[in-house]
Amino acid sequence: MSSGNNFFKRLSIFNKKIALISEFNKKISYATLIKKTKEFSYNLRKEKSLVFLIGKNNFETIIAYVSFINKGYTVFFVDFRINEIFLQKLINRYKPAYIFCENRDSFKSYNLFLKQNHYGLFDRKNKIKINLNKELMLLMPTSGSTGSSKLVRLSYENVESNTKSIIKYLKIRKKDITITTLPISYVYGLSIINTHLKSGATIVLTNKSVVENLFWDLFKKYKITSFGGVPFQYSVIEKIFKRGVPKSLKYSTQAGGKMNETLIKNLIKIYSNSKKKFIQMYGAAEATSRMSYLKWEDAPKRIGSIGKSIPGGKLFLKGKNGEIKKSFVNGELFFEGKNVSLGYAKNISDLSLSNENNKILKTGDLAFKDKDGFYYIIGRKNRYTKIYGSRVSLSDLENILSKKGIEVVMKAYEENQILSFFKNKKDIKRGIKYLSKLTLINPKVFISKIISKKNLTYNLKYKI
Repeated sequence: MSSGNNFFKRLSIFNKKIALISEFNKKISYATLIKKTKEFSYNLRKEKSLVFLIGKNNFETIIAYVSFINKGYTVFFVDFRINEIFLQKLINRYKPAYIFCENRDSFKSYNLFLKQNHYGLFDRKNKIKINLNKELMLLMPTSGSTGSSKLVRLSYENVESNTKSIIKYLKIRKKDITITTLPISYVYGLSIINTHLKSGATIVLTNKSVVENLFWDLFKKYKITSFGGVPFQYSVIEKIFKRGVPKSLKYSTQAGGKMNETLIKNLIKIYSNSKKKFIQMYGAAEATSRMSYLKWEDAPKRIGSIGKSIPGGKLFLKGKNGEIKKSFVNGELFFEGKNVSLGYAKNISDLSLSNENNKILKTGDLAFKDKDGFYYIIGRKNRYTKIYGSRVSLSDLENILSKKGIEVVMKAYEENQILSFFKNKKDIKRGIKYLSKLTLINPKVFISKIISKKNLTYNLKYKI
């Protein structure tokens, strides 16, 4: 089993190879990256500690991340777009030893410990002893922009096994050059960082969107060979790639939610005509990132499939009477593998918990498999939805409005839309405006309706 000091231990073998390139065209070799992480962590406390990392796709964040992991710390990746109220609630609940963030002069109960360009590391004034599970490497949000205190606990073994598996099936090599398209606080975005660093590849770091010219200027200049994206991004990329797919590209990956079949077919055709590989995947934070993949050569005849399990894992279905062996029978999808998380944390005391999942994840997705063992998702059992690739808790959104005295029931609707049933018509405008301000979710995501009496159940609960 891995230890905190070992995850990035082999980076030194890549030495003078370029590790990182910024959107300002600055470069850092692996040797320089290692040197800077040692300088950064020199005066950090030796005991295992919890750190909040509020970063972006840039040198400062990667240097801090590698430093914290090498130090054996537990890192919680906080969405940099988080509302200040939500952030303070998380700090109060988890009481981190350190907070690393951008453009900040102070935090209540914290001192500025060191500066790294426009980033600062803040040290807690009153040291609090936190009993951290020694195998706890990462804490990842279940619903980033809503500031949910429910976090996924990932061990060193979880991250190591999933990283190795992804490197194996994507055949990532040190000659590869990728570019960031997703926030590092998003488990899919972080997995791209981890897999390419562990392979000695080059990562072009940018926070630019695929709709911006600068993104494609960087893509062309550094001859990007691969990238990852979520369905919303591919709806943009489809239009761009119709005019021509970059020659340097070998493949791209897609995860972060179900994509509509028309878009899938169009992308497969575009990639196939250009002799490029389009690889669809399925994953979750609870499985460290990815659980399945669909080989590019299988994609044309398996439209809508999530493929088969990643190396070292196992997908299976369960119904009321146990495991489902037959084809084309719907059931709840389960996954078994070393990358299945330890469980959840809801407060500081949960950080000491051991493995509650025992390598088996109940995904909450409904699915079936065809006669050749390819799996297809047909819906969800629980209360989460994906909005532009980011997972959002519908319960969290309802609770936020409830505290403002606004009664609403929410339901996942079409792609990137949430059906919102309000009790009072006058609450719609102010409710959506308030939600959008706090969570940064586009107001157009919310499709509003009024709850009628027919939605009231016998026990006085709203059902939609």
